[in-house]
Amino acid sequence: MSSTSIGIGLAVVLALLLLYNLFFVLFYENILFQGDPLEEDHEFEFNFSYEEIVIEADSSARLHGLLLRSDSAKGLVLYFHGNRGNLDRWGRIVNEVRNRHGYDVLLMDYRGYGKSTGNRSEQSLYQDATVIYDYARQELNYNRIVIHGRSLGTAVATYLASQRESAHLILETPMTNIRAVIPMLDFLLIKKNWLQFEFNSISRIDSIHCPITIFHGTDDRIVPFELGYQLYLEIDRPDKKFIRINQGKHNNLDTFEKYQHAMERILN
Repeated sequence: MSSTSIGIGLAVVLALLLLYNLFFVLFYENILFQGDPLEEDHEFEFNFSYEEIVIEADSSARLHGLLLRSDSAKGLVLYFHGNRGNLDRWGRIVNEVRNRHGYDVLLMDYRGYGKSTGNRSEQSLYQDATVIYDYARQELNYNRIVIHGRSLGTAVATYLASQRESAHLILETPMTNIRAVIPMLDFLLIKKNWLQFEFNSISRIDSIHCPITIFHGTDDRIVPFELGYQLYLEIDRPDKKFIRINQGKHNNLDTFEKYQHAMERILN
């Protein structure tokens, strides 16, 4: 192979690398956060009762959420959802928690999702979580709060549980950090600090002072099963549990009896 051919090949590789990094800088956040906005006057067409909650997180951000009240009200499940959709989808999903287990459920859309507004950063997501928790404690007067995170929401839930008291932390399909989920993305970056969202749950999981249960499916193709188990191994607590769902995928764990039995034990 001639030196000219080698030079052309290297130039093509470099050009592709630069294009990849440009694409990453421009579109990474949109790929990570796939929230659908809703008009402010949007009406949810649920077949169950709910209350809409609006919280001013700061001077430039408004958080919109749903409060689903149970007849028995054993406590509150504070739920942090995954990276897709909005409360139109997630409200239906968490209604099962209220129906099956007799807990009130509060869930909020992240900034840019649904009716929630404001510029988004990793720190703002964590800040919003503490604002929502404090609202549930001080304004809604809940004493028993279970924190539940799913997928991307596990990073927010883990952070919150490291900062606030919780009766239990439930993590469904969690990651250790975002670099482990998409290692090739991180490997090809020219500047590592362009990865603005770290979601480094493994760095704070051992500073949580409540029981922790992790659910993960063996056939999860979005967040590999091994990452959830690695997070579990990092916990230095006797009251931790890892629920392995054989053949479970990323979005169907609640269809397995093993999942429902474990949730029954946690919440009842």
